[in-house]
Amino acid sequence: MISIFSRSLERVRRLTRTQLSLPVRYAGAAVVVALCCALRVQLPFTELPYLFFIPGLMFIGFWVGVGPSLLGCVLAVLAAHYFFIGEIGLQDPLHTWASSASFGLVTFGMAVVCALFRKSLDALSDINERLEHEVERRTLERDGIWNVSPDLICALSASGDVLAMNPAWQTETGHSDQALKDGAFFSFISPSQLSDALRRLGEGPIAELNTQGARSNGLPLHLNWRIARRQGHYFAVARDITLHKERQEAFEQVRLQLQQSQKMEAVGQLTGGLAHDFNNLLTVITSSLDMLEQRLAQGRHGDLQRYVGLARNASGRAASLTHRLLAYARRQTLASTVVDPVSLVQDMKELISRTLTPRIELEVLPPEQAVLCFCDAHQLENALLNLCINARDAMPQGGRLKIEVSQLRIEPAQATATLNVGDYVRFRVTDTGVGMPKSVLERAFDPFFTTKPLGSGTGLGLSMVYGFARQSSGDAQIESTVGEGTTVNLFLPLHHGVQTATEVAAPLIAEEAAPAPSGLILLVDDEKAIRDLVGETLEDMGYQVVKAATAADALQQLERLPEVGLLITDIGLPGGMSGDELAVAALQARPTLKVLFISGFAENSVPAIAFKSGQTELLLKPFAVKQLKTMVRQLLVPR
Repeated sequence: MISIFSRSLERVRRLTRTQLSLPVRYAGAAVVVALCCALRVQLPFTELPYLFFIPGLMFIGFWVGVGPSLLGCVLAVLAAHYFFIGEIGLQDPLHTWASSASFGLVTFGMAVVCALFRKSLDALSDINERLEHEVERRTLERDGIWNVSPDLICALSASGDVLAMNPAWQTETGHSDQALKDGAFFSFISPSQLSDALRRLGEGPIAELNTQGARSNGLPLHLNWRIARRQGHYFAVARDITLHKERQEAFEQVRLQLQQSQKMEAVGQLTGGLAHDFNNLLTVITSSLDMLEQRLAQGRHGDLQRYVGLARNASGRAASLTHRLLAYARRQTLASTVVDPVSLVQDMKELISRTLTPRIELEVLPPEQAVLCFCDAHQLENALLNLCINARDAMPQGGRLKIEVSQLRIEPAQATATLNVGDYVRFRVTDTGVGMPKSVLERAFDPFFTTKPLGSGTGLGLSMVYGFARQSSGDAQIESTVGEGTTVNLFLPLHHGVQTATEVAAPLIAEEAAPAPSGLILLVDDEKAIRDLVGETLEDMGYQVVKAATAADALQQLERLPEVGLLITDIGLPGGMSGDELAVAALQARPTLKVLFISGFAENSVPAIAFKSGQTELLLKPFAVKQLKTMVRQLLVPR
């Protein structure tokens, strides 16, 4: 029954869409009026004269339009008046004509309404057709995307069950559609991951996550999911990012290889200048020892002090070189204090002047008001001296070197990735030398980079300055113009407050006046020579010494010897436990134990323990015997 109705409706639609010519439309109107007359003739003349004309005129308006309706109305009025009312004449009363005219107007209005209704129906039909075509087009597009898309698309129920999956799922995963719906789907996104993603949809329109699964052949499949809610269901698109992941891993491997090659290049640069300097220093030390041995054998003791001084001076220079390396790597512990930069520069002025050539004029400009900074004074002196030496080398024909100290405020607009907002003391070292081209300026702070001939420099001067500045929460910047000169700006944090009175180190206790030391010291170091030399020094002071090479041995000694009053340990120890970890374990068992760290380097602070004056201290290698004795007395001798 429905099928018959649909076919009939479709025929009517096709009929209504038929376009008639204008003569046919007017002729059709006349034919309809004639049919109405023929039907009315079948009735007695006393019946309503306009019967059958009204529906006929409405039919005309609906099917053929307003113009033919007007013609039909005129013909209908004339025919009804002539056939069913009487002959038409001027002698007819006015109400007769008025009645006929009102009939014509009413029926014409009804015909116009029917014509407009037909027009509305046609417009609605056109809209429906366009909508049907649009729905059909979009359905074809969706089906096309669904079928040909390489992305894995699926529809999920409100509970997260799979409702439909596009063919890409079978192509990419190797699983059949039924196998995916039976559970293989959740090997690519676990139920917990899916639940978390659906829960996050309350926070935004799309939930995104990455998952990893395995294809049916065992190969990995990395997917990037984007899930959205659609009318109580969920729509998910998973993109295969396996190739992207593989490329990322390959890029990371290449990056690591590049880093390694850069490290090897740096080592290669280091073995030139740095090894040359170290060999020179070792030659001085070994030659001095040889001469000491020879003079002792000869019984000539007059020159011994000279050779000792040469060896000590060379070892000090070697220690300074390693400290410069550690300062660049930010692995050298800084003894930060409140420093008056003006006094420091003035005290260095004579040393800097001796370093410069006579043809270089030195100018020092103090700040308008007193300023203080918080840093390691010794490292600051080394940094300024390095900058002055570089400036000297850049002015072989002479020139002017200016050192300016000022206070500077870094605003948010001036801040950089390495220089934060705040107040700083700026050391500005300017020379009138040859300057640096852009290619050199870009690498000026790189370690081991130098433009000096092999053996004339290690390339650590500016890198040490930069490392010291960054380690002190500051920054270093270079400005240079070829042929005009170079300016290095060293920024150090401004200290707000007053400078406390400089602590004067207590004079060394004269060995003959000091009370006789006593007590037991545990010495831990993996280097036997250091254990022997330090142990012998402590024994000469009057202490008993127990030695250990590893942290495990040291812990056993502590358990066996409760009378140990001082633990001296290196930070880097073999066996899986470092010196700071050993100290933590020892202090937990013996809270009153004193600890002295001896190390070639340390981070900004020992990682596992905080220094406490009077209980835990740090002594950097290489150190002098006097320094060791002083530190031990400070920890063990009661005040």
